[in-house]
Amino acid sequence: MQKQFFDRIGIVLIVVRNKNNQYLAVLETKNRGWWLPGGRVDPGEQFEKAALRETLEEAGINVTLKGVLRVEQDIDQFSCFMRIKIVYYAEPTDQNQVPKKIADKESEMATWVDYDKLHELGKTEEGWRGLELQQWANYIEQGGNIMPLCTLSKEGANVQMAKPFTIKEIKQK
Repeated sequence: MQKQFFDRIGIVLIVVRNKNNQYLAVLETKNRGWWLPGGRVDPGEQFEKAALRETLEEAGINVTLKGVLRVEQDIDQFSCFMRIKIVYYAEPTDQNQVPKKIADKESEMATWVDYDKLHELGKTEEGWRGLELQQWANYIEQGGNIMPLCTLSKEGANVQMAKPFTIKEIKQK
Protein backbone atom coordinates (compact mmCIF):
# COMPACT_ATOMS: atom_id res chain seq x y z
CA MET A 1 0.00 0.00 0.00
CA GLN A 2 1.36 3.39 -0.99
CA LYS A 3 1.55 5.95 1.79
CA GLN A 4 -0.10 9.30 1.06
CA PHE A 5 1.22 12.57 2.42
CA PHE A 6 -1.03 15.57 2.82
CA ASP A 7 -0.18 19.23 2.67
CA ARG A 8 -1.68 21.02 5.66
CA ILE A 9 -3.48 24.33 5.44
CA GLY A 10 -4.26 26.28 8.60
CA ILE A 11 -7.20 28.70 8.62
CA VAL A 12 -8.43 31.03 11.37
CA LEU A 13 -11.81 32.74 11.74
CA ILE A 14 -12.36 35.27 14.49
CA VAL A 15 -15.76 36.14 15.95
CA VAL A 16 -15.26 39.55 17.60
CA ARG A 17 -17.89 40.97 19.94
CA ASN A 18 -17.67 44.28 21.80
CA LYS A 19 -19.32 45.35 25.06
CA ASN A 20 -22.16 47.03 23.12
CA ASN A 21 -23.35 43.66 21.81
CA GLN A 22 -21.97 44.43 18.35
CA TYR A 23 -20.11 42.04 16.09
CA LEU A 24 -17.23 42.86 13.77
CA ALA A 25 -18.04 42.35 10.09
CA VAL A 26 -15.52 42.64 7.25
CA LEU A 27 -16.39 43.51 3.66
CA GLU A 28 -14.21 41.14 1.64
CA THR A 29 -12.34 42.11 -1.52
CA LYS A 30 -13.30 40.90 -5.02
CA ASN A 31 -17.04 41.37 -4.40
CA ARG A 32 -17.17 38.40 -2.01
CA GLY A 33 -19.49 40.09 0.50
CA TRP A 34 -19.55 40.47 4.29
CA TRP A 35 -17.82 37.92 6.51
CA LEU A 36 -15.69 37.41 9.60
CA PRO A 37 -12.06 38.45 9.91
CA GLY A 38 -9.95 35.46 9.01
CA GLY A 39 -7.51 33.83 6.67
CA ARG A 40 -4.60 31.47 6.27
CA VAL A 41 -1.99 30.76 8.86
CA ASP A 42 1.41 31.70 7.44
CA PRO A 43 4.17 29.05 7.35
CA GLY A 44 5.75 28.77 10.81
CA GLU A 45 3.04 30.94 12.42
CA GLN A 46 1.01 29.83 15.45
CA PHE A 47 -2.79 29.84 15.03
CA GLU A 48 -3.28 32.42 17.82
CA LYS A 49 -0.78 34.83 16.23
CA ALA A 50 -2.50 34.39 12.86
CA ALA A 51 -5.88 35.25 14.43
CA LEU A 52 -4.50 38.47 15.92
CA ARG A 53 -2.77 39.39 12.64
CA GLU A 54 -5.77 38.67 10.42
CA THR A 55 -8.14 40.71 12.61
CA LEU A 56 -5.78 43.68 12.53
CA GLU A 57 -5.12 43.38 8.77
CA GLU A 58 -8.72 42.91 7.71
CA ALA A 59 -10.55 45.06 10.26
CA GLY A 60 -7.97 47.41 11.78
CA ILE A 61 -8.88 46.16 15.26
CA ASN A 62 -6.55 44.80 17.93
CA VAL A 63 -8.24 42.01 19.85
CA THR A 64 -7.75 39.78 22.85
CA LEU A 65 -8.53 36.16 22.15
CA LYS A 66 -10.88 34.84 24.83
CA GLY A 67 -11.58 31.31 23.71
CA VAL A 68 -12.15 28.72 21.01
CA LEU A 69 -15.55 28.13 19.47
CA ARG A 70 -14.65 25.19 17.26
CA VAL A 71 -11.85 23.28 15.57
CA GLU A 72 -12.75 21.97 12.12
CA GLN A 73 -10.75 19.60 9.94
CA ASP A 74 -11.26 18.21 6.48
CA ILE A 75 -9.21 16.02 4.20
CA ASP A 76 -9.45 16.45 0.45
CA GLN A 77 -8.43 13.05 -0.90
CA PHE A 78 -8.13 14.30 -4.48
CA SER A 79 -5.97 17.34 -3.81
CA CYS A 80 -4.05 15.58 -1.01
CA PHE A 81 -4.38 18.33 1.56
CA MET A 82 -5.68 18.58 5.09
CA ARG A 83 -7.42 21.76 6.13
CA ILE A 84 -7.57 22.71 9.80
CA LYS A 85 -9.71 25.70 10.79
CA ILE A 86 -9.90 27.19 14.26
CA VAL A 87 -12.78 29.54 15.06
CA TYR A 88 -11.86 31.92 17.90
CA TYR A 89 -13.98 34.16 20.10
CA ALA A 90 -12.33 37.56 20.76
CA GLU A 91 -13.04 41.01 22.15
CA PRO A 92 -11.43 44.32 21.16
CA THR A 93 -8.51 45.30 23.40
CA ASP A 94 -9.84 48.87 23.30
CA GLN A 95 -13.63 49.20 23.13
CA ASN A 96 -13.26 52.57 21.38
CA GLN A 97 -11.30 51.28 18.37
CA VAL A 98 -12.82 52.24 15.05
CA PRO A 99 -12.75 49.59 12.30
CA LYS A 100 -10.85 50.43 9.13
CA LYS A 101 -12.64 52.38 6.43
CA ILE A 102 -9.97 52.49 3.71
CA ALA A 103 -9.80 49.59 1.27
CA ASP A 104 -6.58 47.67 0.75
CA LYS A 105 -5.62 44.18 -0.48
CA GLU A 106 -6.92 42.60 2.76
CA SER A 107 -10.48 43.98 2.75
CA GLU A 108 -12.69 46.82 1.55
CA MET A 109 -13.66 47.93 5.06
CA ALA A 110 -14.98 46.70 8.40
CA THR A 111 -17.79 47.77 10.70
CA TRP A 112 -19.48 47.00 14.02
CA VAL A 113 -23.00 45.65 13.60
CA ASP A 114 -25.61 45.32 16.36
CA TYR A 115 -26.47 41.69 17.02
CA ASP A 116 -30.15 42.24 16.25
CA LYS A 117 -29.26 43.89 12.90
CA LEU A 118 -26.79 41.32 11.56
CA HIS A 119 -29.42 39.88 9.22
CA GLU A 120 -29.62 43.27 7.46
CA LEU A 121 -26.10 42.87 6.06
CA GLY A 122 -27.44 40.05 3.92
CA LYS A 123 -29.88 42.50 2.34
CA THR A 124 -27.14 44.89 1.21
CA GLU A 125 -25.85 44.97 -2.35
CA GLU A 126 -22.72 43.12 -1.19
CA GLY A 127 -24.62 40.38 0.65
CA TRP A 128 -22.96 37.64 2.71
CA ARG A 129 -19.87 35.67 1.76
CA GLY A 130 -21.04 33.00 4.20
CA LEU A 131 -23.42 32.71 7.14
CA GLU A 132 -20.78 31.99 9.79
CA LEU A 133 -21.00 35.42 11.43
CA GLN A 134 -24.76 35.15 11.91
CA GLN A 135 -24.53 31.54 13.05
CA TRP A 136 -21.75 32.16 15.58
CA ALA A 137 -23.40 35.33 16.90
CA ASN A 138 -26.62 33.36 17.49
CA TYR A 139 -24.66 30.58 19.19
CA ILE A 140 -22.89 33.02 21.51
CA GLU A 141 -25.99 35.06 22.35
CA GLN A 142 -27.96 31.90 23.13
CA GLY A 143 -25.37 30.84 25.72
CA GLY A 144 -23.24 28.49 23.64
CA ASN A 145 -20.06 27.21 25.26
CA ILE A 146 -16.72 28.84 24.54
CA MET A 147 -13.72 26.62 25.20
CA PRO A 148 -10.70 28.09 27.00
CA LEU A 149 -7.63 28.94 24.92
CA CYS A 150 -5.66 26.23 26.72
CA THR A 151 -7.79 23.73 24.78
CA LEU A 152 -5.19 24.30 22.07
CA SER A 153 -1.71 23.78 23.41
CA LYS A 154 1.73 22.93 22.18
CA GLU A 155 2.66 19.29 22.11
CA GLY A 156 4.00 18.23 25.48
CA ALA A 157 2.54 21.20 27.38
CA ASN A 158 1.34 20.59 30.93
CA VAL A 159 -2.31 19.68 31.26
CA GLN A 160 -4.45 22.51 32.65
CA MET A 161 -7.83 22.28 34.32
CA ALA A 162 -10.24 24.55 32.50
CA LYS A 163 -13.97 24.62 31.96
CA PRO A 164 -16.01 25.95 29.06
CA PHE A 165 -17.70 29.29 29.66
CA THR A 166 -20.42 31.45 28.12
CA ILE A 167 -20.74 35.11 27.18
CA LYS A 168 -22.82 35.63 30.32
CA GLU A 169 -19.86 34.57 32.46
CA ILE A 170 -17.53 36.93 30.58
CA LYS A 171 -19.94 39.83 31.19
CA GLN A 172 -19.87 39.13 34.94
CA LYS A 173 -16.08 39.48 35.15
